[in-house]
Amino acid sequence: MDVSLLPDLSAWTIAYVVACAFFSAVFHSVSGYAGGLILAICLAPVIGVKATIPVMAMSLLISHSSRVVAFRGGFRWPIYRDVMITGIPGIILGAAVYSMLPIAWIAIVLGLFLLGSAPLRRLMQRMNVEVGRKSLMAAGVPFGVLSGSAIGAGMILAPFFLASGLAGEALLGTMAAVAFTVNVLKTAVFSGFSVLDGELALMGVAVGLCTVPGNLTGRWIVRNTPIRVHIALVEAVVAIGGFYFLWIAAEGFGLI
Repeated sequence: MDVSLLPDLSAWTIAYVVACAFFSAVFHSVSGYAGGLILAICLAPVIGVKATIPVMAMSLLISHSSRVVAFRGGFRWPIYRDVMITGIPGIILGAAVYSMLPIAWIAIVLGLFLLGSAPLRRLMQRMNVEVGRKSLMAAGVPFGVLSGSAIGAGMILAPFFLASGLAGEALLGTMAAVAFTVNVLKTAVFSGFSVLDGELALMGVAVGLCTVPGNLTGRWIVRNTPIRVHIALVEAVVAIGGFYFLWIAAEGFGLI
């Protein structure tokens, strides 16, 4: 790993990284999902894939921590508890067997599920189907395994959270706590900090701190956005995520 990474960054590049950190955090705090994925895509061309992994590990810990604080009023312990009871073992398992999983097939399943989640939620709503503790615990299993082995798998919880009545700050506060837990567990399993030198740790902290005002800006937007609009935005993000995973699957099968 290049130990002279930071000094090689120009002022414009640093400004680009700061802007990416801020706006990805705004997006993450408004939608609840995919902010880390967007930030990783932005950072990789600038600092390289190898450096992106440890920098993201550090920056996301700070970002998720600030989102937990920003949306602490919306946190719903019972829903978090039910998902993480089964999700935590799944995260550890998914991270441990990461190299053995058929990523292309997982991407297909996840992509199709996400694309069908909005119609499924509306159908469940019309049929008055209640998402209770058993449903949330069942959702925690695939969520945990996929979160341990892929980026963006948190979107699988969106239809279950929405169907259970979470929206606005309740959705964002609970998802922020879930995302923070996932990142801590993955970092521990992957031993991510073992590849951090002082320079990359500094950059990770700097990027993470740049996400804090973005998270606060996102909170302001959410508090001034009607719930129906916010639900529609979350469903749109989930649909885009579905197409993203199908794209990954197509690449895995050599179709693109």
